[in-house]
Amino acid sequence: MFEKFRNNRRLTILIICLASFMGFFDISIVNVSLPTMATYFNVDISLVTWVVLIYVLALASFLIAFGSLAERVGFKKIFLTGFLIFVIGSFLSGLSTNFNELIFFRFIQATGAAMFSALTAAMVANYLPSNNRGLYMGYVATFASLGFAFGPVIGGFITEYINFHWIFFINVPVGIIGIILGMGVLEELKNPDIKDPFDYLGVILLFIAQAALIFALNRGLALGWTSVLILGSIVASVICWILFIWRESKYISPLLNLNLLRNRNISLPTASNFFFNMPNAGVLVLFPFYLELVKGFQVSQVGIILAILPLAVLIIGPIAGKLSDRIQPNRISALGALIGVISLLLLSTLNVSTSLPYIAVTLFILGASVALYNPPNMKFIMGESPKEMRGVTSGIVTTARMTANAFGVAILQTAAVVGIYLYAGGVINKINIPPDQIVNGFHVAYLVGAGIIVISLILILLVKKDNKIVTK
Repeated sequence: MFEKFRNNRRLTILIICLASFMGFFDISIVNVSLPTMATYFNVDISLVTWVVLIYVLALASFLIAFGSLAERVGFKKIFLTGFLIFVIGSFLSGLSTNFNELIFFRFIQATGAAMFSALTAAMVANYLPSNNRGLYMGYVATFASLGFAFGPVIGGFITEYINFHWIFFINVPVGIIGIILGMGVLEELKNPDIKDPFDYLGVILLFIAQAALIFALNRGLALGWTSVLILGSIVASVICWILFIWRESKYISPLLNLNLLRNRNISLPTASNFFFNMPNAGVLVLFPFYLELVKGFQVSQVGIILAILPLAVLIIGPIAGKLSDRIQPNRISALGALIGVISLLLLSTLNVSTSLPYIAVTLFILGASVALYNPPNMKFIMGESPKEMRGVTSGIVTTARMTANAFGVAILQTAAVVGIYLYAGGVINKINIPPDQIVNGFHVAYLVGAGIIVISLILILLVKKDNKIVTK
């Protein structure tokens, strides 16, 4: 029935983009619904944030594992199984009657998302022609950014006009479409040369290392960075990271082949990717507070203003992908990082009287920097990866980006609080912080973010490549 659609190029990129969109869409769609969920389930705000946290934990911990597993059992099998688990988890999350159920089912949903999100870049490299790889990477990165940016807008609309359960139910028909298309269009690909057993202990160590670190980063401000629980989490993370690296260096078929990271053309752009995406995640969390608390916009207006970010990504992303097929990809990424620094510096100038057109232009520049940086960067990294290890490489890069999100939110939030504290002379009225204090905190946060992107720019400039176009 579906044979005539097998290996159809347009349908293949459509399926991959759908997976890329949904993986990131469900990170952010719940954000605006958290207060409603807290009331519905009768839990406090600090506890309800686990609806977001558990999703990030699963993605950041399992992406590399599923990238490696796909090389063994097949890309199509892992990809479609991920969609199936994602659909089941979404449906059960929507049916949740208590908070513990929601967290458990949300974890199931996120595990499915990790399965297909880990493979998107590798599937572009394995299923689609190499001569247009930059363009296809542009599509995938663009849809990932659109998913993350549109999540709060759509989630707010659904929560206000229907109810928050439907932010989970909406995934069910989309996931079923993905499964049907994938079954008909994709052929099975795997590496028959891999015979060694899967590194399950490595998965466990990586999960604990990631989970402990992300927990500390997300709860450090609330519980205190010197609290026993936070310090214990950091120590546990460090120990598990050390054990994980030791395990991977000794195991016959490691989850993470450290030889990949010894390749400067993989490790440097991946590290650059990490530092570039850190402040961007923090901006997405802080900026709505500026628009609502400082500028006084309504929630519906904030959603419209924030839509400028995905609009910029939608316009610039495919252009960046095409350019990276003609120009050295790292040059395009370096331009994106430079524009990113400029956008954060512009954000640091916003104040109580800043005009809406100035805000809109600044947001567009920020979105353009993301679009210019991410697709060429991913294309270069995947082009440098050996063909048989593209699944693992894809998982590494996506994991770096997820972990960067947690780092970025924690660091920029901390910088904002410090800025507010210093401006207030060490005394903060937490109930009603004046707009000028909030603005000062954001100035500090965005300047810190600009400094972080400078690190990303330096790292990407250190990458040396002789040929202009990567075609591997």
